[in-house]
Amino acid sequence: MIKTKQFAKEMTKEQLTDHLKETVIPKEGTIPAYILGDESVYHLEHEKVFLKTWVFVGHESEIPNKNDFMTRELSGYSIIITRTGDDEINAFYNMCTHRGMKLCRADKGNKRTFQCPYHGFNFRNTGECIGVPLQKDIYSEDFDRSKLGLNQVRIESYKGLLFATWNEEAEPLIDFLGNLTWYLDLLVGRAEMEVVGEPQRFIVNANWKVGSDNFVGDSYHTMVTHGSIAKLGMVPSATYSKRGYQIHTENGHGLNLGMPNPVFAFPEELKEEFKSNLTKEQYEVLSNMKNMIGNVFPNLSFLISHTEIKGQPISNTSVRMWRPIGVNKMEVTAWMLVEKNAPQEWKDRSRDAFILTFSPSGIFEQDDTEVFTDITIAASGSMPFQKNLTYNYTMGLQRETVDFVGPGVAYGDKFSEASQRNFYKYWLELMTKE
Repeated sequence: MIKTKQFAKEMTKEQLTDHLKETVIPKEGTIPAYILGDESVYHLEHEKVFLKTWVFVGHESEIPNKNDFMTRELSGYSIIITRTGDDEINAFYNMCTHRGMKLCRADKGNKRTFQCPYHGFNFRNTGECIGVPLQKDIYSEDFDRSKLGLNQVRIESYKGLLFATWNEEAEPLIDFLGNLTWYLDLLVGRAEMEVVGEPQRFIVNANWKVGSDNFVGDSYHTMVTHGSIAKLGMVPSATYSKRGYQIHTENGHGLNLGMPNPVFAFPEELKEEFKSNLTKEQYEVLSNMKNMIGNVFPNLSFLISHTEIKGQPISNTSVRMWRPIGVNKMEVTAWMLVEKNAPQEWKDRSRDAFILTFSPSGIFEQDDTEVFTDITIAASGSMPFQKNLTYNYTMGLQRETVDFVGPGVAYGDKFSEASQRNFYKYWLELMTKE
């Protein structure tokens, strides 16, 4: 019989915060199911996590030319990201400062100015208001357009990855990323990288944390969920996903690094470019990398995958964002990246590998999203909260760490849940912060 217990939705914010402190216990590997399916938790996340921290919004190569722009969502609000005539990247809230109309309704383009479709106010792509219809006739002579500039959004870049935040007091991006940058260099700093095509977008009826949880440290599921790839000969065995290291760093970031690899997974022609951009230790890791799967807190997951396609080895690089649009729904946006100076034939094969594996129609993506959906359904409603159903995150809890050439806390293979515990530890810190 279900015990009578106050629903989360009936709690005050303070009561919910206290309940999270009591029931979310990452250090013991205890994570309650209700945090994936409760509306109150979802709304508190928006306030405490997504409005406070750095969130990925795109890649610099998507706006390569002066006066290019793109519109993106930042924690539920539309922003315009522009590359100005001075080659600077800025971001602004996509709202006219006159009456609040959405200023730009295009996904991307090239414009020096933006005109509001409501009353026609004009703004430069640097944010200044430069035109007001009939200003001399209908406003006073001392009307000051300088006070109508667009609301600027903090935006910073790391190796082409663009992050933005609504929090003016947030630490600099480089501090937030911390030691994870050593591994992001392998992802996007090994060479000049560019986005291939448009980002792929699709909806999954699942809580965003399930996606981040999966990428931050779960290679264990590969044996079963993706068991078909061994049968297809794409990997040597179902247990190949265990070999390598699990590593986590500060602020909830983490990754699994698959090693060793007897085959160099990247374009041979670019070895000198890789060596010039990486340290000796980083290049050695890159040279022996089979794959790298990780997550930048809160919801940017990254992947280097190496498989055989039609008998030929090829790697592909991608990042994906799990954007929450409801407690049980997220928009997944996936960017495929490639070395800009790689041969076109290599780029084409890498793109084919991405489409086959981690695109919306890919083998892995379909496997994962089916699981994500069912996990969320099972966590929804009042019963998981009332009965305090919990997940077991104790894998590797008693294991010793190992030395690794890169920074962070490392374990000697990828079958551990230390990175997930680290993820939820930081999530809980933000959720219960005054």
